[in-house]
Amino acid sequence: MKDRVLFVDDEESILRGIKLNLGRTFDVKVANGPHEAIEIINEQGHFPVVVSDMRMPKMDGATLLRTIKESNPDTKCILLTGHADFEFGGAEAVQSGLLFKILNKPCPPDKLRATVQAALNSEGNDQAEEKAPDFVL
Repeated sequence: MKDRVLFVDDEESILRGIKLNLGRTFDVKVANGPHEAIEIINEQGHFPVVVSDMRMPKMDGATLLRTIKESNPDTKCILLTGHADFEFGGAEAVQSGLLFKILNKPCPPDKLRATVQAALNSEGNDQAEEKAPDFVL
């Protein structure tokens, strides 16, 4: 049985690409924006890993992941961001210790796959929750 992973982005083409590239490895669910992501989690329950884009209308990815983490503390959160976006909430989210990792966009599928797998493998490791990621890929 494949691990469930939720990917959140406001660009359909990116979501299609992620589903195509990572769908063989994981049970990929996609949400077209933060509000759809919250609906999916409310309807389908816990996801071990949630990956979100930073810049989206109405709610940024850092806020979304913080919201998810509040009700699902075991979820590993990964933020996809452009370097400049780091100033707009990314740094704060890392310092809070709520993120497993931040990846730069565009992120090659093999790097994204490896990061999601690392998050899944670390499940239950409380230390990963208490500290910020060691580096930005």
